[in-house]
Amino acid sequence: MSQPPAPRLFLVDGYALIYRAFFALGQQPLRSSRGENTSIARGTNDFIARLIEKHKPEYLGWVHDKGLSFRHELYPEYKATRERLEPELQIDFDEGVARVEELLAGYRIPILALDGYEADDVIGTMARLGAAAGVNVVIVSGDKDFAQLVRPGVWILNPWHGRPGATTEKWYDTANVIERLGVPAERVIDFLALKGDSSDNVPGVKGIGDKSGVELINTWGPLENILAHVDAVQPTRARNALKEFGANGVLSKQLVTIRDDLPVTLDLEALKLEEPDWARLRDLYVRLEFATAARKAGAAAASGAASGAASGMASGTASTEALAGAPANASADASPGVPASVTTPAETRYVTVDTVAAVKRLVARCREVGSIAVDTETILDAGAPPIVTPLRANLVSISIAVAPGEAYYLPFAHRGPRASQGDLDLGDAPPEPVTAGITNLPPLLGDAMAPLRTLLEDATVKKTAHNAKYDYLVLRRAGVTLRGLDFDSMLASYVHDPGRRSHAIDALALEFLGRSMTGYDEICGKGKNAIPFDEVPVEVARDYSCADADIALQLRALFTPRLEEHALTALLADVELPLIEVLADMEWAGITIDLRWFASLKERFARERGAVEQQIYGEAGEEFNINSNPKLREILFGKLGLPIKKKTATGPSTDASVLQELADEGHTLPSLLMEYRELSKLENTYLDTLPALVNPHTGRLHTSFNQTVASTGRLSSSDPNLQNIPIRRELGRAIRQGFVPRAGWKLLAADYSQIELRLLAHLSHDPAFVSAFKAGGDIHRQTASVIFNVPLADVTSEMRSRAKTINFATIYGQGAHSLSRQLKIEHAEAREFIDTYFERFAGVRAFLDSTVAQAKQRGYVETIFRRRRYIPELQDRNFNIRAFGERTAQNSPIQGSAADLIKVAMIKIHHALAASGLAATMLLQVHDELVFEAPPTELDALRQLVEREMTTAIALDVPLVVDIGVGDNWLDCKA
Repeated sequence: MSQPPAPRLFLVDGYALIYRAFFALGQQPLRSSRGENTSIARGTNDFIARLIEKHKPEYLGWVHDKGLSFRHELYPEYKATRERLEPELQIDFDEGVARVEELLAGYRIPILALDGYEADDVIGTMARLGAAAGVNVVIVSGDKDFAQLVRPGVWILNPWHGRPGATTEKWYDTANVIERLGVPAERVIDFLALKGDSSDNVPGVKGIGDKSGVELINTWGPLENILAHVDAVQPTRARNALKEFGANGVLSKQLVTIRDDLPVTLDLEALKLEEPDWARLRDLYVRLEFATAARKAGAAAASGAASGAASGMASGTASTEALAGAPANASADASPGVPASVTTPAETRYVTVDTVAAVKRLVARCREVGSIAVDTETILDAGAPPIVTPLRANLVSISIAVAPGEAYYLPFAHRGPRASQGDLDLGDAPPEPVTAGITNLPPLLGDAMAPLRTLLEDATVKKTAHNAKYDYLVLRRAGVTLRGLDFDSMLASYVHDPGRRSHAIDALALEFLGRSMTGYDEICGKGKNAIPFDEVPVEVARDYSCADADIALQLRALFTPRLEEHALTALLADVELPLIEVLADMEWAGITIDLRWFASLKERFARERGAVEQQIYGEAGEEFNINSNPKLREILFGKLGLPIKKKTATGPSTDASVLQELADEGHTLPSLLMEYRELSKLENTYLDTLPALVNPHTGRLHTSFNQTVASTGRLSSSDPNLQNIPIRRELGRAIRQGFVPRAGWKLLAADYSQIELRLLAHLSHDPAFVSAFKAGGDIHRQTASVIFNVPLADVTSEMRSRAKTINFATIYGQGAHSLSRQLKIEHAEAREFIDTYFERFAGVRAFLDSTVAQAKQRGYVETIFRRRRYIPELQDRNFNIRAFGERTAQNSPIQGSAADLIKVAMIKIHHALAASGLAATMLLQVHDELVFEAPPTELDALRQLVEREMTTAIALDVPLVVDIGVGDNWLDCKA
């Protein structure tokens, strides 16, 4: 059916939507980085936005329950069977309801409620009043009870028709209510009274269901008439049910009847749908971490503010954008807080610079201010894989910001938009970009651009960038070395709060400057309709790129005082910023892989995976799709009857932890499934991917090192990810064997020995632990000697193995349960090991306990270099989340200090190599290991240099030890 005509009053059954949103994701609710359950807010916001966009109601009200209703007095057992939420879930639910009220305030949608009545009765009364006032009323709910209210002028919109999670709509009017329930709208109350409602504990007439209820009503009419003619009712079963439980039917009719006579009035003016308060919504979305919604609300807020602002801008500049202030600051002790606000311009002046003379004037302006922000825009090489890598990126333009709101766009390779496909005759070649009317600057390496190159390479002119390593490498590929880089707003955000959900410039602009930025996909498109950046119109590209440089400059002013306040300036200036050039050089160098080795390895993996498949089929007794979780559940827990260890919303879990637990119990099939999954993962992640990522220009593999991913401060790598190649299994080691040096050279690998345990000794100052390391022997044997109370000479290999496990379990905060599973011993024995360990190393226990206590008080932990990690989980109401927070607090100072240590070592080695004149190159960093490439004649000098710089990177209470190996491939370096 079509929608009712305007004017229309939409009445939303609020709690029906709230409950649906709360339980939609089962045991995996949406949570913000602070741990807040945002499922209700997300579901409600999406629903409101969809409702308004699709139906554009003239009037809109949100209806809530308020307190107990008259039905509870009439029948105390009413809704008594509804299961109460667990206390922690109830708190989440109540917070979600509070967020809904904030959302409604932002949308300017009034909440309708009346003490002592349910939302149904408020809706019933408002529907009657609205229809009487000549307004078409739409009740928005999936509750069948509302069918009794349908009449001329009153419709029902079920927004969730069909399967759970569906958003298909279904409309009901007087013509089709009977299709849903089998009775007309005026008999719905009688139908509900007969069948009852278990969810609300409405008793109904026991023995009467949907089918028999419809037959009774269609034969006899209302409930009262049915009961008056009960002796004539057929069949006998129904007659007997009515005689025995008919009184319950009368009571139930009172319970299910929706009142429409409440003491309320209809104020249509108050219900008139208005433009939302976009600024208020934006601030709420930022707090909830709804990035896309925040960006759209920010744009709407800015658009509304800008509409009344004077443009007053020079020709060729971007349009005015109004910028709102930053959100209110949080506690500086318990959280990173919002950086100190800066004055943001009410207008922006973005100018295209496309003449040599204008470039010279810009260079003079840059030298005048002495500190600028730089951003580059690029396109990928033809045939390059669709990943963002600067080593396959070609420079299109440079943007330079010289002051907040003032930035300049320098186009070098714009081609303009393509001709419309519609303008082509059949058989024509694909459209080419239109170049007419586009003015690009001369080539960057030409004589005319010498002043610009000199500026970019002048270290005395300070440079800011966001994700500076990308711009550094893009410019290097274009023939320019960017110098004077002394601030990176992405790194500043990371140092300020490594746990921040996003360090992207648009997220930071929205969070701290209240500014919504245009996204890359908005100007270039996505999928098959995407265009390269050089085809974006220059004026659009200008505004987009200049905003990046402008915001980076503003973020510099914003973060600088906060980093100083938290004593984080040195970490940024002395560690993270110098590391940019180190990592850029490593990415530039890349590493060679043996393509023939990987091809043979792929064949070997395929054979081994096929063999494991056959073993799986044999254990299961049938062939099946091993990658199908439903089929795995059927085989494991149905056919084989293995014990269920964990459940998900869709059934018993078959994840890695479950398979491991079943394998530990001696079941063969789970063990084979784990082996199959590992083979498949290695094959897909490395054997298929690595050869495809080899750069055709260099013949080498160039990974990207990421400084802002891990909350601990550790580096990660991507495209490809080389951090997770397993080395304990033979198959993983075989992959390492495929990484080789250039012809005639060797690889050298240097690995910190037991660095996390050494750092634990230093941080805890435990005398026994410190002396064990100073003795220089095998730390695990010495630990075994202490905790098992035997002479060092009597330590067995089993004792050492257990001591090693306990040593590392301590670092990661593992309890007796985890340790018992690792060592395959009883829980009590594991507890005894842990207690003995901490008795012997009391300083370690004291350090771990004090670290957690301090973290609870301050909200964060610190590394040796004062890197902070905020741990909001410590304040969570959920015990398991709090326990995770405590383990994180214990481990983060150790892992984070190890991250700081190897970064400092890399910087020192980088400088030392440059000063030495050696041809050797640092190629990779993986965990605590560095990999180098050198000609054989330099190996001795390189070994000495690397060992010296790594062991003296920082001073500890215990000696730093580095294991160094040389080989013809990465694996051989460990031999």
